[in-house]
Amino acid sequence: MTFLSFGKKELSDDQLRENLFDLVAAGKNRQLKKLLTTRATRVHALFPSWKVVPADVRSSPDRTKWWAEGMIGVASAAVELGDGSLFSLLQGQSADNVVLLWGEALIAAQGEVDRQNHVGAIRILEEVLKKADGLKGSAVDQYLPRTYGLLGTAYFWAGNRESARTYTVKARNYCERINDLDGVAAYSNNLVQIDGAA
Repeated sequence: MTFLSFGKKELSDDQLRENLFDLVAAGKNRQLKKLLTTRATRVHALFPSWKVVPADVRSSPDRTKWWAEGMIGVASAAVELGDGSLFSLLQGQSADNVVLLWGEALIAAQGEVDRQNHVGAIRILEEVLKKADGLKGSAVDQYLPRTYGLLGTAYFWAGNRESARTYTVKARNYCERINDLDGVAAYSNNLVQIDGAA
């Protein structure tokens, strides 16, 4: 898909938002970041208005979930691109905001896993779990299974199969509870690998 192309009509504000949220829903992170990068100024201008969910969206649980996950996904992609301002708009300006810190911790922990510093990743993730204890909402549904799953991966590569299995089961079970079928499949596959390596 080409976002900037000569002679093509510019996306309307609603089309831009719909495209971004659809990319989040489809898990197309690379295309999401590309669109976000090419339309950064407009997204920053429009993002505060997206915090108000329209009545027709609120009347549909599926659309409400799509909207909320779209907002969080766009803000998370911006963080991955080095811009935390959308997350600040979404969550408020407090430096102690747990959801913002959680998103940043996941990025940092993934970086540690990529560098094969599995103990460092475990430390980051276990600390953020303590801070997030008791939180509820769509951010928890997005971040908690990812945190459990990444802990499972880090423990696996650190050689602790028991903890790897425990956290991976938690990730799979949480995904089952929120009906995230892709997550269930991914963590079930991870469990097969963990059990096969034991």
